[in-house]
Amino acid sequence: MGPMLRTGPVGVLISLLSAFFGGSAVAAPRVLIMEMAGGARDIRQEVRTSAEQALRALGVEVVPQNQVKTALDDCNVPACLADLGRQAGASHILEIQGSYVNESYNLRLDLRDGGTGRILGSDSKECEICSANDFYRAVKDRSAALWTRVVREQASAGSVPIEAISVTPAQANLAEAKAAPPPPEARRSFWGQPLPLFGLGLAAGGAVLLSFGVHYLAVEGEPDPRCGGQQPCPFKRATAGLGWGLLTGGSAALLGGVAILIWGRDEPTGPAISLGPGTVSFSGHF
Repeated sequence: MGPMLRTGPVGVLISLLSAFFGGSAVAAPRVLIMEMAGGARDIRQEVRTSAEQALRALGVEVVPQNQVKTALDDCNVPACLADLGRQAGASHILEIQGSYVNESYNLRLDLRDGGTGRILGSDSKECEICSANDFYRAVKDRSAALWTRVVREQASAGSVPIEAISVTPAQANLAEAKAAPPPPEARRSFWGQPLPLFGLGLAAGGAVLLSFGVHYLAVEGEPDPRCGGQQPCPFKRATAGLGWGLLTGGSAALLGGVAILIWGRDEPTGPAISLGPGTVSFSGHF
C-alpha cells in the first residue's frame, strides 16, 4: 500500500521542505578552484588542469574556469572567497599557492568551505630538484589526497552526509596510496654504513701507495745497496717506473675512496649533483 498523500497547506509545506532538504543532502559537491598567483601562464594553467583532473577523477564537479572572474592575488581573504563561492554555487573552494622556479617548487593547497571561506584542510610539499612534470604530479596527487581526507573528516563529524560524497573506496584508497610518504628508514651512524667505511679504507690505502711512490721517485739514481759503500758505485737504483706506477694507482685509489666516502652515505641530506643546460649545481651536506 502506497504512502498516504498529504493534503492541505501544512501537507504541501512539509512536502516542499522535505524535497528541498532531501535534494540538498545528496547534492553533488562542486569545487571552485582558485589557481596560484604569479608565474608563467602555461605553468599556472597546467597546475589548474592537474587539480581539475584529480577532482573529476573522484567524481567532483569543478566550476569552469571562465566563471572565475577574480584572481587569487585579488581575492585571498575568507570573506571574498566565500562571496565567490556563493556566486558560483560551490560547496568548496580549492586555493592553490606556490611557484616553480629553477627546477624547484613549493606547493600549498587549502580546501575551504564554499559558504564561509573557512579552511577545512591544508596540504603542502616542496622539492629542491624536480622537473615541471614532478610539480604537476604533486598538484594532482595532493589535491586528491586533500579532498579525500577533508571529506572523510566532515563525514565522520556529521557535517556532510556520506551520500553526498562521490568517492568510491577504491578511489579513496588509490589517492591515499599515491600521497602516502614511504615509511622512514632507520638511520644508521657513519660507522654502521659499510660503503663509506670501504671508501675510507680505499682512500687510506691510496695515501699509503702515494707515499711509497714519492719515496721510489726520490731514490731514483742513488747508489745500489750492492755497492757496499764502494765509490764510485757502478750500480744505480732504477725505481722511477715503480714510483710513477705507485703514484698513479695511489691517486686513483685515493680519489675513488673519497668519492665513495662522500656519495656512499645512506643519508637523505647527502650531497647530490644536478646537471642542467650549461650549469652544474651541488646540494646537500658534505
